[in-house]
Amino acid sequence: MGDKQLAVIYTRVSTEEQKNGGNSLQAQEDELIKYAEQKGLKVVRVYCDGGYSGKDFNRPEFQQMMKDLEKGEFQVILAWRVDRISRNNKDVLTLIENELRPRNCKLLISIGDIDSSTDNGFMMISLLGTLAQHERASIISRVKLGMNKRASEGKWNGGLIYGYDCVDKKLVINEAESEVIRNIFQMRLEAMGYKAIAHRLNERGITTKTGKLFSIFSIKTILTNPTYIGQNRWSYHQDWNTRRRKGKNEEPIIVEGQHEAVINIELWEKVQAVQLASKNSVSTNKNFNGEFLLSGLLRCPKCGSGTVMSKSKKYDGSGYHLYYMCQAYHSKGKVACDTNLIPKERIEEQVILTVKALLHSDSIIDEVLEKLEHDVKQDTIEIKQTLNFAEKELSQNEALQKKLDADYFAGSIAVQQYNRLSEHLRVRIEELNNRVDEFQRMLDAEYAKIQIDRDTVNKALINFNSLFDSATNEQKKALIRALVKRIDVEPDRKRIKDITFWFFDKPTLPLSKVRRTVS
Repeated sequence: MGDKQLAVIYTRVSTEEQKNGGNSLQAQEDELIKYAEQKGLKVVRVYCDGGYSGKDFNRPEFQQMMKDLEKGEFQVILAWRVDRISRNNKDVLTLIENELRPRNCKLLISIGDIDSSTDNGFMMISLLGTLAQHERASIISRVKLGMNKRASEGKWNGGLIYGYDCVDKKLVINEAESEVIRNIFQMRLEAMGYKAIAHRLNERGITTKTGKLFSIFSIKTILTNPTYIGQNRWSYHQDWNTRRRKGKNEEPIIVEGQHEAVINIELWEKVQAVQLASKNSVSTNKNFNGEFLLSGLLRCPKCGSGTVMSKSKKYDGSGYHLYYMCQAYHSKGKVACDTNLIPKERIEEQVILTVKALLHSDSIIDEVLEKLEHDVKQDTIEIKQTLNFAEKELSQNEALQKKLDADYFAGSIAVQQYNRLSEHLRVRIEELNNRVDEFQRMLDAEYAKIQIDRDTVNKALINFNSLFDSATNEQKKALIRALVKRIDVEPDRKRIKDITFWFFDKPTLPLSKVRRTVS
């Protein structure tokens, strides 16, 4: 008898599975050791990932297993079920295609005795992987359902909140912080703005739950949070990971909580009336927003924060002096930084002249166009990879269909089983054909875009000066933001120090370099 193949065992349980006591690491390992004996394999190592999700391969023991695979330390991976490897079907198939097969290695699944190196085994893993991916989506839904249930019962769903401590998953009033909350509501009732309240707290040395300075945003969040009147709000931010603050739900779940209120309902309602009145009032600053061309680009020379607009009346009453002001000072007060006012007209004139001078240079235009082509080509690489994967899977499924037909006509497979597998393959082949066509169209469109965009952008850059001069303030702002990523000024706040453009490999472009480039 020849030498035994070297095998490793991989086991995994999620945090939820650990808590529920199901599918333990030891139980998986025991079963796989017996399975290895039945297969005549020599187990050389066991990799255990306890408390890790199967959503991707970002697990320490799995990563170590991949490094050992590259070193050729084994030929077989043993797993209890497909979803122990990953609940993402594409990840499992990619592992087999790109990592195992090129090294003449394979994945064996003990439940069902499935071998990835055979056609039927590969097809079975694909099917089971699809089910595992669907199960992961179901798990996410169950977790959300569980949290919604806790919320509907008035229970706290976790997270830090100023004014309370979380003890045994319950909110308990923090006496010192709750007194600050009452002061915040009282100050707002007295018509103090968010900025004034934040500045006062910061000047007193009071910090947030995480030890940071209070800001306009943190004050607004406190004043609109019904937790402070004994209620729980859930599902206020929908799909947080993908939508962030833009995903606010207009109809969140609000129920009576199981915690004590910090403020009374009368004070809450009065403050909400102040909030509504403030929201409906028209700020004079809004009249200037479109005129500040460098908003979001210009940085404070002292702390590096962004800048916001600021204005002061001229002595003769004929208008306003306009400036860019440090955003950290504006939001958090003098504890965070100084005003560091930058005269609007002077700095905008310098930036516009610099940008126009740059775009008169043929070498700069070529560099922009090269960057554009590089970005488009990167997009085509990703599409090509996805297209190749779809074409490969299509070819494999077509081969499986031919083999299935041959087995059926040879009488080695029952008609019911043939019909069931054949229908599955037919649907899958149709889906893959559609995907291949779609990705091919996308690839053709990207190739066309390279030439179309080059002609369009080249024309726009050459005619930038006339285009910019005839644009509205909002259009000018958009044009500058399309080219410039960041602007830094000298400590005297009168001259540009650096301009960072989107299209340079070394993004920071000093003004001296601009002058040399365009001279």
